Amino acid sequence: MAGGAIFDIQRFSLQDGPGLRTLVFLKGCPLRCVWCSNPESQRHEPQLLYDGDRCTLCLNCVPACPSGALTTAGEGSLSYDLTLCTKCGACVAACPNAARSISGRQMSVEEVLAAVLRDAPFYRRSGGGVTLGGGEPTYQPDFAEALLRAFKEHGMDTAIETCGHADTRTFLSVAKAADHVFFDVKQLDRARHVELTGVPNELILDNLRALMHIHPDVTVRYPLVPGCNDSGDDLRSFAQYLLRLPRMPLVEFVPYHRFGEHKYRLLGRDYGLAGTPPCEEQEADSACTLLRRLGLECSALSH
Repeated sequence: MAGGAIFDIQRFSLQDGPGLRTLVFLKGCPLRCVWCSNPESQRHEPQLLYDGDRCTLCLNCVPACPSGALTTAGEGSLSYDLTLCTKCGACVAACPNAARSISGRQMSVEEVLAAVLRDAPFYRRSGGGVTLGGGEPTYQPDFAEALLRAFKEHGMDTAIETCGHADTRTFLSVAKAADHVFFDVKQLDRARHVELTGVPNELILDNLRALMHIHPDVTVRYPLVPGCNDSGDDLRSFAQYLLRLPRMPLVEFVPYHRFGEHKYRLLGRDYGLAGTPPCEEQEADSACTLLRRLGLECSALSH
C-alpha cells in the first residue's frame, strides 16, 4: 500500500466529526495562512524544531550531528546550518532536555491503520471514527485515499478537513472517499485571500460548489480571525456565496486562538499575527446570529 508523511496522530478529539475521533495529521499544504496553528504542517518534508528555552547549551548535539550542521565556537555558542541538516534525528536523541524534535515521518497505510485501530472500542461506543487533517489531506491524495479505504474496510466512520485548494478531479476523488467533509472558506475577497493565505480563492470556491453537487455531508468552516475576515461585510459576502450554492451547508465558525504561536519560534519563523487578540465567544455568537438571520444554519466551535 501507499505511504506518506504524517506529523501527528491525535486521539480523543471531539471537534473533528461526530463522536470521539482520532485525528491523523498529514504533512504538506498549498496555503500559508497567517493564522495557521500548525506551521510545522506546511512543508511536506520533515522539519527540525528547536526550543531555546529548554536548551542549556550542553553542546551534546554538536558531536552527535553526522553532517556538521551544528557547530560551536566555544562554550555558550551554538550555530545551526539548515543547508547541511539531513533531519536524521541524531541531535534529538543526544539532547537531554528535549530542546530538539523532528516534525514529520514517513508511515505506511498499515502503520497508520494499526495506530488508529487501537481506539476502535471508543469509536463504537461514541459513534466516532477517524478524521484526516493536516496540513492538507489532498496534498497527498493517493495516500489519503488509501487511508480512507483502509479505515472503511474496518468499519470506521471517516472524515476529512480540507482547504479545498487542489485539482478538482483529485479533490473530489478524495472527498468522495470520506463520510464527512469539513471544508474551510477563509475569505471571499480574492485580493484579501491572497494576502492572508498566499493563494487566490477561485479554485477553492469552485471546488466547494462541485462538492455540494456530489457529497451528502458537507460542513463549511470559517476561521473567524479578528482584523482578517470578521467584519460585517466579510460575513455578509460569505453568507451570500453560501446561499448561491446548490444546497445550504451547515456552517461552523472556528474562533481564532493563539495556541500555535509558540511553534513559529520553534521553527525560527516570525508569527504574522503577533498581538492579535483571540476571538471571544461573544464575537463568534454574534457572527452566528448574523448568518442565521440570513437563513443559514450555524454554530461556533469552542477553543
